[in-house]
Amino acid sequence: MNEWFAKNVVYRSIQMVRQEKVLKYLSRIKEIPWYSRDEIEDIQRQKLFETLKCAYKNIPYYHHLFDQHGIEVEKLKLPEDMCKIPILTKDVFREHNSSLINSNENKRLSYEKTSGTSGKPLTICIDRDKSAHIRAQMFRNYEWYNIHIGDKQGRFWGVPVEKRNYIKENIKDILANRIRLSAFKIDDISFNKFINKLIRFKPKYFYGYPSLIYEFCQWLINNGFELKDLNLLAIITSGEVLHDFQRKLIEKYCDCKVANEYGATEIGVIAFECPEGNLHINSDHIYLETIKLDKSNDVDQIIVTELNNYYNPLIRYKIGDLGVTTDIKCKCGRDFPIITNLVGRENSLIITSDNRYIYPSVFHYVINGGIKQFQGVQKSKTELIIKIVKQDDLTDIMLRDYEDKLANILGKSMKIKFEIVNQIDKHKSGKLRYFIPLKE
Repeated sequence: MNEWFAKNVVYRSIQMVRQEKVLKYLSRIKEIPWYSRDEIEDIQRQKLFETLKCAYKNIPYYHHLFDQHGIEVEKLKLPEDMCKIPILTKDVFREHNSSLINSNENKRLSYEKTSGTSGKPLTICIDRDKSAHIRAQMFRNYEWYNIHIGDKQGRFWGVPVEKRNYIKENIKDILANRIRLSAFKIDDISFNKFINKLIRFKPKYFYGYPSLIYEFCQWLINNGFELKDLNLLAIITSGEVLHDFQRKLIEKYCDCKVANEYGATEIGVIAFECPEGNLHINSDHIYLETIKLDKSNDVDQIIVTELNNYYNPLIRYKIGDLGVTTDIKCKCGRDFPIITNLVGRENSLIITSDNRYIYPSVFHYVINGGIKQFQGVQKSKTELIIKIVKQDDLTDIMLRDYEDKLANILGKSMKIKFEIVNQIDKHKSGKLRYFIPLKE
């Protein structure tokens, strides 16, 4: 589809039907990343105040919660006093879902489910104003790479299994001017069909799971295909933790920058990577706090508050991720704060027999040859199984070396067993999980 037509006819028509003001909001927020830090904090402070005031006035759960804890919104010093508000967990959200809604607002709603990769999925109702803000933030971030609404996209993502939803998703792909490689069809036939589609379609950028894009690039390299002629503007990765080994191969092979997108179904894009390689928090969209997990860890729990949602705002929501933030200035000139170390889910750490927490990224630093795919599965504090899809050059000596290196890090009491498999099953969302923690 012609990109001008996709944006100015198709997308504008969809906006009108859905009553979403994406383009209007996008025009308002485009320049905010270039404001001074003080100006950005003033915007955030005002939005926090309006969000809390609306929540107390209109949402039963927050009205009761604030009264119970003696919180008077007008007297709060923001954002410092946000810590006085109890954290909203996913379990609390499930239990009080019906009382977390502004019943005074008659809204058109969409319903989204989280992927559930770290536990039970949540069903989130999203009103049109919230979805418009989410999309405006997303497109603002993409414009950092000269990617605009209507630009052709090669998508690497899951596809609904049910026929009705499958057809619906195909229609959305057509309207959004994108073609898709399903995360559930990973074989030579699917890859060969998709590369031929890409050559004809000529997308401006790729978007999707880093594990799937990485696997596709590996297949292209092994089969002698070139992607440089596509002149991609960027590869936007989302939905999984982006690992260094994935970034290096994808950037080298595709000859363009990988931009990491950190977000959640519940909230939208939380942070986005600029061309200088820093992950900037969308501070006019969310207020992000970090809380120490415990003294032995160098990363913190991430807590977020929505700033553009007056229907059912998530306030001090424990999203379940771990990371570190900094106020350092970025060379790109955008003055949003930065996440320096995003390591993924809190409940996805390796637990040793002496109760140490180890990031599963350790696998990627130790396992560096002879293995096409792997997945660590922790059975107990003293037992770790590593499923591997091997390559022809894998040897017993290499496996013993990997075992010794892991044992030095995890402790000699950790029994490590390698299990050769033909394939590693993906999560129902289409994500490839490199580690399944003990709690599951």
